[in-house]
Amino acid sequence: MQYQPGANNNLTGKIRREFTMMLVARFGLVCPSNLAWLYGIKYRMALAHLNKLVDEELLTLVTTHRSLDGRVYVLSYSGAKFAEELLNIAVYFRSKEHPALQVNQNTLMHDLIMQFVMLKGIHNQKASGQPNPLWDAIVTEPEFKRRFTSTDIRNVDGIVREIDGTISAIEMEHSFKTKAARQTILLKWHYGISHGYYDKVMLFSPSQQIFSDIKRLHEALFEEMTTRRDKKTGQSLLTQQEAESLKSKIIYRTLLCNELTERFYR
Repeated sequence: MQYQPGANNNLTGKIRREFTMMLVARFGLVCPSNLAWLYGIKYRMALAHLNKLVDEELLTLVTTHRSLDGRVYVLSYSGAKFAEELLNIAVYFRSKEHPALQVNQNTLMHDLIMQFVMLKGIHNQKASGQPNPLWDAIVTEPEFKRRFTSTDIRNVDGIVREIDGTISAIEMEHSFKTKAARQTILLKWHYGISHGYYDKVMLFSPSQQIFSDIKRLHEALFEEMTTRRDKKTGQSLLTQQEAESLKSKIIYRTLLCNELTERFYR
């Protein structure tokens, strides 16, 4: 999923057309702002690009106040079939009476930010402009949910393969959560790591305050969970060794906080 423009305008247009379709198929939606950034074009050009795909009946426009652009684009039935040909995998499409029902309004902004973060990691650059990717392969949240259905596994926001081969779950922390919710999440991360689904968890957020709250709750829980008993087994929720191991495998990536705030909450 690394975008590279073509040698001429015609080839670049073909590449963008196909890349956009694969992007929407894998993430479930896209917005003009994310495409304008990815393709390095003006917003109006990204809008025209997406509206052309609507005219071709490959995408469907969904207007919503939950998006920073007031709109997102989702697959049409024809678009799903086209994306299947491009990806050579099954693309799930559920026909809805109204296109807006294809989008989860409650998680829409979270999903768009997560899309940006996953693509940002692939297209990351040094200050000099030299490519410096953080990871080279991704599994999106919809793909993860379809593949792993056990309730023991947390539906993480994505999986990435870092350049050194490490498989990392990534989570977008978009809201404050209760201490009880944090405990459940920690236990499911522990399950995911100990059963080999991923090696570590990287947290991203547009808010330093949310990060501070997470760290505060985690510090308290790592201490409490070693003495708190599981009602079913009678054993502690985590041993001291498990708690230390899990703590070391949760990475707080604060680097993008300011950029995410400026881009999505301007």
